[in-house]
Amino acid sequence: MTALPLIAVMIGSLAAALFFRWLKLPLWPMTGGLIGAASVNLGLDLAVEVPEAATLIAQLLIGTAIGSTIGPDVFRQFLHIFAPGILAVTALLIAGLLFGWAFSALGLMELEEAMFSLMPGGVGELVTAAVALGMDGAVVIGAHVVRLFTVIWSLPLVFWAADKIHQRWITPPDGEDS
Repeated sequence: MTALPLIAVMIGSLAAALFFRWLKLPLWPMTGGLIGAASVNLGLDLAVEVPEAATLIAQLLIGTAIGSTIGPDVFRQFLHIFAPGILAVTALLIAGLLFGWAFSALGLMELEEAMFSLMPGGVGELVTAAVALGMDGAVVIGAHVVRLFTVIWSLPLVFWAADKIHQRWITPPDGEDS
C-alpha cells in the first residue's frame, strides 16, 4: 500500500480540524479531524486504513492526555458527585442497552457496535475500545458524532427550558420569602 492515500487523509483531517478551530466549534480536534478524514477518504474513493502501530500510539497519547489531567482535586470533587453520578450513569447504561438491543433486533446495527455506539462516554475512548475489539469504528463514531452534535446543538434550547422552569417553579416571585 502506498503512503499517499494515508497522507492525503491526514492532511484532510488536519485541515478540517484547523478550520473547525477557526470557526470556534466545540471538540474541533476530534470532530474536525473526523470529518476531514472521512471527506477525503470518501471524496477520493479511498480505502485508507491507519497502520496498527499508529493506532496504538494514538491510543497511548489519548490515555496519557486524559490521565495527566487527574490530580488530587479530582478525587475530592468525585466524592461529592459519586452517588448522583452512579445513578445518572446507571440510567444512561440501561437506556443504551435497551436501545442497543432494539437497534440490533431491528437489524439497524450489530449488537456489539450498537452497545458501544449508545453508551455514555468519550467518543475517542469508546471508538478506540470498539476498534481494539474488532468492531467497525466508523459505525461507532458515526453514532457518537450524531449524539454529540445533537447534544451540542440542543443545549441552547435545554438551557432556555431549564431557566424557564427555574423561574416559574423554583425561584419565588419578588417580594415573597424563600
